[in-house]
Amino acid sequence: MGRSGTTLIDKLLSNHPKIDVLSQPFPLIFVSLKKKYLGILGKDQYYVLNQHLHDENFSQDKFDQFLDNVTFDKNYLQSIFNNMKHYSGQTIKPSYPIVENLEMDLSGLDGIYKSSIELFDVKDSYYIGSKEIMCEEFLPYFIKNNYKTILVYRDPRDIIASINYPKSKKYLGNKKPTLFLLRTWKKSIRYLNSLRGNKNFFFIKYEDLINRPYKNLNKITDFLDISSFQDNQFDHGIYDRDGSLWNANSSKDKEISSISSNSIESYKKCLSSEEIHYIESICNKDMKQLGYNFETTPSIEAISQFKDYDIEDSKELDKMFSSLKNNIDFEVKEFKENEDC
Repeated sequence: MGRSGTTLIDKLLSNHPKIDVLSQPFPLIFVSLKKKYLGILGKDQYYVLNQHLHDENFSQDKFDQFLDNVTFDKNYLQSIFNNMKHYSGQTIKPSYPIVENLEMDLSGLDGIYKSSIELFDVKDSYYIGSKEIMCEEFLPYFIKNNYKTILVYRDPRDIIASINYPKSKKYLGNKKPTLFLLRTWKKSIRYLNSLRGNKNFFFIKYEDLINRPYKNLNKITDFLDISSFQDNQFDHGIYDRDGSLWNANSSKDKEISSISSNSIESYKKCLSSEEIHYIESICNKDMKQLGYNFETTPSIEAISQFKDYDIEDSKELDKMFSSLKNNIDFEVKEFKENEDC
């Protein structure tokens, strides 16, 4: 999920001599693949990576089969990279933007992914990979194909605060309906629960990473079967892939980043009591499972009476999304089912 600590994870891991993680090198490849799959189902959606949590027509097995068999030609891959030239979601740009003269195997996501990685200037590392957000439906495919995968999750209240009430840059665009964002968060948790225990899957709680960084980073190195981080590795800051000191997404301009607990429970400074009650009610079951403390008593009333404010009109997303009757009915039904469990 966006704003859950994914960038911090990719920067920290790239400070290990055996790991090189590219930060969002080709997000539109994942968008394009999901659009192609939905096109087969006769669906045309804008936010293709957010909405299938409640889609009964989405089959993970069929999606994995699609990813096994999909092929790109070089012109199509080139068009995707052309579309990312000025796209803010691509946070690292390729070193070799022209693909037509390169030998590439573009059959299956495995071939597309590895060929696309080769367009970037990567270090000679034991592990080479990438960080993307909201791509959980691709995790089963990667796991099946023996990729090591890591999912980081964070308190949904802090995520809503970071997305809808940013201190400076809007990393995920304009303010969005709270329920839309919470369903995207819940998608992460559903995949966490379905994949836990797999030898190629690891998950980590953002707050644990912040509060006990070396202990939890070394759980990751154990998972990857490589040497541990040094206990003082980040005393002088976190370095970017190019060797420069990294400025964290949440830091003030020109402030050297460090592993800081300032971002934990930041929601208390900007979310209303109604928003907190609503989030805790929508995410009730998952927050309990993940060990988050509650400030309110989750309730059906918090779900049915909640209203978003100051959300701009959008042709892609109804600004009243959280208040639509069918969405309220669905969330109330799920709340009742969770209460009965």
